[in-house]
Amino acid sequence: MKRLTPFHFRTKDGKIVKPNWRSHTATVFVFLHDGNCIACKNLCRKFAKWRERFAEWDADLWLVWRGDFIPEGCEGFLETNSKTRKSWLDGEASGVLIVDRDGIVACKWETSTMGFPTPEEVLATVKQIALQCPE
Repeated sequence: MKRLTPFHFRTKDGKIVKPNWRSHTATVFVFLHDGNCIACKNLCRKFAKWRERFAEWDADLWLVWRGDFIPEGCEGFLETNSKTRKSWLDGEASGVLIVDRDGIVACKWETSTMGFPTPEEVLATVKQIALQCPE
């Protein structure tokens, strides 16, 4: 697969943050719709509950919202632009990208064609990446 180009997000308070996939075996980006999407609110909460399980496999979890706000009771970051989402997912769709420590997209789910994966499915892929020989 292709290498992901560096990008950044905003926190709720406007601070710019950059993912550093080199510091983890895998980085999981969960791209959600905007804060008005009830399904995405539920997905955010579901994935957030799995944060520790991802961390056990040296995976960093990023919950990424399109738009200008993160809904109450949810966590995550805001896109500064949708260039990354548009280049990897179907337009403005939601979906998941798993990136290895070299910035290679190891797996992606596009919800427009595949539906949203469960945290269990994403964790299974993270485990496969973690158990691969680094050479």
